[in-house]
Amino acid sequence: MKRIWVALALLLLSITICMMGISNTNAITEQMTATVQQAKSAQQNGDREAAYRLSKKATEDWRGAHSILCVYMVHSDLEAIDQTLATLPELCRNDAEDAFLSECDRGLTQISYLKESEIPNIDNIF
Repeated sequence: MKRIWVALALLLLSITICMMGISNTNAITEQMTATVQQAKSAQQNGDREAAYRLSKKATEDWRGAHSILCVYMVHSDLEAIDQTLATLPELCRNDAEDAFLSECDRGLTQISYLKESEIPNIDNIF
């Protein structure tokens, strides 16, 4: 009987940890998507200073989130996003508007994929 209770406790603990991971991933991806989208919009509107500031913020925010996400996510996916976001401030500072916008789109796609890969659904299970 004790084994059943231990198994149930471990099941409950596993479900709780998974739900916390999903919630954390959703919060981080929504925040990062908003920041990168704001940087992209600022660049499109000709406000390079705001685009630079927001791209720096996205990079700093990602570095803080990376240490949490790497506990339960694939490191190569996280590193790809890290590299994409790291290029944004330099592209903005060097007046490479088209490359900046392209990297913003790439980062948004990567962040979206990261969110989709963590949400349990039929495609992820099978």
